[in-house]
Amino acid sequence: MDKVIALVGGGATALAFTYTYMQEYDAAEAQLPGTIYLFEKRPWFGPGAAYGPDAASNLLNTKTGFITPFHDRPGDFHAWLCAREAIWRPHFPHFEPDPHSYAPRPLFGMYLQDRMAWLIREALAKGIRIVQVHAEVKDVVQMGHSHVVKTDCSLMLKADQVFLTCGTLPERKQDAVALSPRVLAHPYPVSALQGKVPSAARVAIVGARLSCIDAVIGLIEGGHTGHIAIYSRSGHFPSVRGTQGRIVTRHLTADNVEALARRKGALKVTDLVDLVRQEIAHVSQIDLDAVPLMDAPPAPPECLAQYLRSEIAAARRDRPWQAVLYSTNAIVDRLWQALEDGERSLFMRAYLSAFMAYRVSIPSENAQKILACLESGQLSFHAGDFTLGLDGDGRPVMTPADAARSPRRYDQLIKATGSPRALDAVDSDLIAQLLRRGEIISHSMGGLQVDPLSYEVIDASGRRNPSVRALGELTNGTFFFTSALDINARHARNCALAFKQRQLRQHLLASAPRQRPLEASEGLREASAL
Repeated sequence: MDKVIALVGGGATALAFTYTYMQEYDAAEAQLPGTIYLFEKRPWFGPGAAYGPDAASNLLNTKTGFITPFHDRPGDFHAWLCAREAIWRPHFPHFEPDPHSYAPRPLFGMYLQDRMAWLIREALAKGIRIVQVHAEVKDVVQMGHSHVVKTDCSLMLKADQVFLTCGTLPERKQDAVALSPRVLAHPYPVSALQGKVPSAARVAIVGARLSCIDAVIGLIEGGHTGHIAIYSRSGHFPSVRGTQGRIVTRHLTADNVEALARRKGALKVTDLVDLVRQEIAHVSQIDLDAVPLMDAPPAPPECLAQYLRSEIAAARRDRPWQAVLYSTNAIVDRLWQALEDGERSLFMRAYLSAFMAYRVSIPSENAQKILACLESGQLSFHAGDFTLGLDGDGRPVMTPADAARSPRRYDQLIKATGSPRALDAVDSDLIAQLLRRGEIISHSMGGLQVDPLSYEVIDASGRRNPSVRALGELTNGTFFFTSALDINARHARNCALAFKQRQLRQHLLASAPRQRPLEASEGLREASAL
């Protein structure tokens, strides 16, 4: 009987995994499952939550010529844009597919959806049947050596192997503020915000990363006239992407990191900073002494408008340090795992906000829109710690920790803080059930614990489960940075290859001829002859 794989989540990571699996599949190798059930609660397969249908103002932060979910098809998105213009042009009439442009995320989602359909056809030609299931997986129950996948529509399917490719999961509503009808858990789709937020409403947005920028621009371009206030505890704001391309690293390589770890043992944050400085000096062709020491995280901007003016001007040329930070995508998990446990905690506490602001940059086009909103007075930026509450009428209240600053009341609040790192904070029945039974356990740095080589989940007894694996945001504690497409595509490929190797080993062990047990007298004779 044919073995079955269940992929829980049908976004870009599932697409990348299935692509590699199709490449590695050989119909003559009966030990590899030939049927894949692809579960997706949304009405489309491929885009997932990150690239679903939405406003064209939601821009990618990776250039059109670089972004792809496929490890061996560089430029595939740009090639698709040129070849399939008749499909996307009616929906995005103003976009020009230059390799150095930043495409709307929903346009990239159209590409992923089309590529998923293409992949299903290609897989079928190789003997792999991919069955798309429009349903949310509520539980996965192990029964013997297989699993029963239970969905919200009462459908139950049996699978031999389960891969959790759930993507970003929303935060569970746990308090009165989160449950308030005046509070949105996230801004997506931003194209629907004008139907949820009155145009003249005073709006507070918590968070200052990409989803915040999407929300501000989506509201303004949707006709919002009320004041919008961004609240950021760290005060950091994304940098603006320069004109530079990709680089080939000399110092920030896996070999150098491993050699350094062998020489020094577990590394410190300062060791990694030294490698980054060396790479910046090399790429910039300057002396190492000219690169700032960076012995502490950079301070947040004192004035966001002035910061953006400076960033927009700097982005008109190459910014070598950005190329260096982006180059770490290839080894970021190795850098993370090389750190001492205490240093990881230090990084999360003191460096994470600054790192994300510099590493996850935005296109100049969106920076200019944010700056215009600040200069017009419609947008304000508030840095520092605060608490959220509700007044007697149920309106959101932002109370700064600084007693010198007065509380401010708003008509609506939008959380733009992304997916929570803490596993017990995500809103997922599936994750809650697996946690409750001890079939998965939380990682102290976020997500669930997985083996970094096999991607097998680790249960409450500390054992790896060879039939359940996880990829993407659920693994951010093990791999640290799992929100970039190319990183998740690399992990998806590695996972597919590791899975195939394990299946081959299991097949060889099962098919190896068994030796006849020795009779007692034969054993004595052999022992005496030694």
